[in-house]
Amino acid sequence: MEVEAKYVVSVRDMDVIAALDQLGPYVLHPEPKPEHQQNRYFDTPDRRLAQARYGLRLRELPARSLVTLKGPAEVSNGLHRRAEYEFDHTDPDPHTWPAGPARELALALIGNARLVPTVTIMTHRKIIFAAYQDRTVAEICLDQGMIYASGHEQPFSELEIELLPGGSESDLMAIADTLRTIIDLHPESRSKLQRGLALMEEL
Repeated sequence: MEVEAKYVVSVRDMDVIAALDQLGPYVLHPEPKPEHQQNRYFDTPDRRLAQARYGLRLRELPARSLVTLKGPAEVSNGLHRRAEYEFDHTDPDPHTWPAGPARELALALIGNARLVPTVTIMTHRKIIFAAYQDRTVAEICLDQGMIYASGHEQPFSELEIELLPGGSESDLMAIADTLRTIIDLHPESRSKLQRGLALMEEL
């Protein structure tokens, strides 16, 4: 289960957060280098995954590739909850995946249909870990980039707070509440994929 909060923020406010080493009782530990991602989403030609509210992503990083299958999200005031399967792999086709629940679910959704690319998202991500006492509770991601779909493009600048196994939703909300005292946070109810799919529908 993935639990995260998404907010639209300005580039200036992202720089403010990147310079902090503390958020209330939470100590911040930034990753030394930003992460450059190419995120490509796939679906069947008749959009079976989108109709079932699933997303299938291949994330390519300089040193590894990840396949992610995400389920329908429950969204409330910028807080997103959804089932997620993620593992190291280089091919979005579930026929090539190792045996397991992700492969079985994906094949049940798409059958024998082929996959085609739909949305591409290029992301420059700064990662900051938030720790409380001896627990790393959340990952704060400062994302800037561009969404590409059907010849259209849309820039984005947003902040995500993703809950880690050492944290609870109360930690996530406490971090968000503290951030609100420092910068402007505007809840984002749509995922990047949903915004990309909306671009595909534009004339």
